[in-house]
Amino acid sequence: MPIEIEVILTIAGMSAFFGAGEYESRDGGANHRMLWACLSLLVSVLTLYLGAGLIGWLLAQGALLIGIAVVRVWLEDRANK
Repeated sequence: MPIEIEVILTIAGMSAFFGAGEYESRDGGANHRMLWACLSLLVSVLTLYLGAGLIGWLLAQGALLIGIAVVRVWLEDRANK
């Protein structure tokens, strides 16, 4: 895959996770948008470095989203006990 496409994918993923982190904090919750964007950058670099391509990148970003959701639910559950 050309490097230009890889850079565009990386920026798109970071932007999406940055926005999602900001959206999640809208009701006074902790703002983790930079953490989420950095995790997306890490996932992008790893998948593209390993040559996973577009499908692999999409699957990795989806796995990151699911991972963040699971951790957030687990932390909220722990805080409510």
